[in-house]
Amino acid sequence: MKTTNLELKTKRSLNLSLKMWLPLLQLPLEDLNAHLDLISRENPFLEIRYPYEKNSVPSGRFVEDFALSSESFHERVLEQLTPPLFPTGLSQKVAYEILCDINEDGLFDGDIEHIASLCHVSSEFVESIRKRFSKLEPKGIGALDQKEAFVFQLDALNDIDDELYELTLKIIENIRKIDKFSNHERFSESMAIIRKFSKIPAIEYKDTSKQIIPDFFVDVEDEIVVRINNDYYPDIHIQGGFSSKRENIKEKLKEARDIVSLLELRKSTLYKIVLSIVEKQISFFIGGELRPLSMIALADELSFAESTVSRAVSNKYIESKHGIYPLKFFFTNAVASKGLSSSQIKNFLSEQIQYEDKKHPLTDDDILKLVEQRFGISMVRRTITKYRRFLGIVSSKERKKVYKVNTNE
Repeated sequence: MKTTNLELKTKRSLNLSLKMWLPLLQLPLEDLNAHLDLISRENPFLEIRYPYEKNSVPSGRFVEDFALSSESFHERVLEQLTPPLFPTGLSQKVAYEILCDINEDGLFDGDIEHIASLCHVSSEFVESIRKRFSKLEPKGIGALDQKEAFVFQLDALNDIDDELYELTLKIIENIRKIDKFSNHERFSESMAIIRKFSKIPAIEYKDTSKQIIPDFFVDVEDEIVVRINNDYYPDIHIQGGFSSKRENIKEKLKEARDIVSLLELRKSTLYKIVLSIVEKQISFFIGGELRPLSMIALADELSFAESTVSRAVSNKYIESKHGIYPLKFFFTNAVASKGLSSSQIKNFLSEQIQYEDKKHPLTDDDILKLVEQRFGISMVRRTITKYRRFLGIVSSKERKKVYKVNTNE
C-alpha cells in the first residue's frame, strides 16, 4: 500500500510540474510575468520581485528599436484550438503550427508542406485543418489572402439565404470584374454584406499592439556573445520555509520551489537553443544568407523532443545589430538536395526582378529557368509563384503596367 501511495504522489508531482513547465516555456517574455503573478496570488509562499517598475519599460539602448506585435491576437486564437473543431492532439498540433505562421494581419503566410513534414501528416490534412480556421474568431483569420478572408467571413454568416450567398461568393471571386454583376436585382444587398467584411482580419488588434521584448541579445564580433534579457525576468523568493504535516501546505511549498527551478530551466533551455541557432546561422549574423535548418535536426542535436523546440521558439525573439527577429525566422527549408535554403532562392528571385528589363518583365517561367540554371536544381513553377507572392511582388503582367505608368510620369 505504501508503494502505491508513493507512486501516486510521484505521478501527481510529475503531472503538476509538467502542467507548470509548458506555459513557462511557451509563453512570450512579455506575458511571463502576468502568468507568474497569477500563480503567486494562489500561492502564499511565492514572492515575486521585479527588477523594474511594473507597467514600465526598463531603460536601455534597445528600447528605441522595439518592433510592435499583436500577441493578444494569437492568445485569443490559441484558446479556440480545442474540441470539437480540433478534437485530437494531432489536429491541435497542426492547428498550433498554422497559428504560428499567421501574420499580424491575420493571414496565413506559412508553408503547408513544411507543416505537414513537421507533424508527419499529409499536406491535404494540414490544408483541411487550415480551412477550419474559418470557424474561429476574428472571422477571416487563417486565410491565404484577402479574397479568401472574405469567403471565410461569408461562410460565417448565418442569416443569409442561398441565392444571396451564391451571388456574394461570385462577386468575391470576381472582385475585379464587379461591374458585370451590377444589374443583378440583389447586387446592392451583396455589396452591403461585402462592405462589412474586414480586409485585415486581425485589424482590431493592431491598435492594441504591445512591444516585443527580445529574450536574448546577440553580438557577433571577434566572438559570439549571447546574453539573456534578465531585465524582464523577476526574482522569485520562497517565503516561510517551514515544514508542515498538512498536505495542502506541503504541495503549495513544493509548487513554489518547482516554479523557481522551472524558471531557471526555461532560461537554460532557451539559451542552449539560441546558442545553437546562432552558431548554425553565423553567416546570417555577419551579413550573409540563412542556411537550411530544421527543428527536428536541432532537437536531435540537443537531445530535446521536437515539440519542446517548437514550443520554446514560439513567440520568442532575439535582437542583433540587424534588428529583432523571431526565433522561427532562423528555421528554413532545404531546397531539393543541394543544401540550399528557401531564403537563398527568394533573394535570388528578388534580385532578378530588381534588375529586369522593364519593357519585358520576367515571367514566373523565366525566373524558374534562371533559378534552375543558377543553382542546378529542379523546381516547379508554382513554387516560384509562391515565393514571389511571399515577397509581395506582383505578376509580370502587373509589373509591366507599373513600369509603363512610371515611364510616362
